[in-house]
Amino acid sequence: MNHQEQMAEPRPVYTIDHALSTMGFGKFQCLVLAYAGLGWVAEAMEVMILSFIGPAVKYEWSLSSSEESLITTVVFGGMLVGAYSWGLVSDNFGRRQISSTNQSQTEIEEEVLTSSHRPPKA
Repeated sequence: MNHQEQMAEPRPVYTIDHALSTMGFGKFQCLVLAYAGLGWVAEAMEVMILSFIGPAVKYEWSLSSSEESLITTVVFGGMLVGAYSWGLVSDNFGRRQISSTNQSQTEIEEEVLTSSHRPPKA
């Protein structure tokens, strides 16, 4: 069989619908959905808390409105750079390993931030 004859033969097409129906939906898919959902909840909370922290920081540090807005801009800029950077690292080292490392790092940082709170002096 020459190259031209091989090109003329139709190849079977494996569609996304066929792959999903073959794979099915079970416990693993539910766990992946729950894990991704928790990640989205954490991101949403981080974005939402900016609206609460902004006015308090503005008052505490005597910031102008543009300086308060700059804080939010820097947070979103960090998300942009971080998402791109972690994506590149994940492509090279594997998503599971990098996702676990990133999650552990975030948990440690949150624990440090939570324990560093000092109540105001009376």
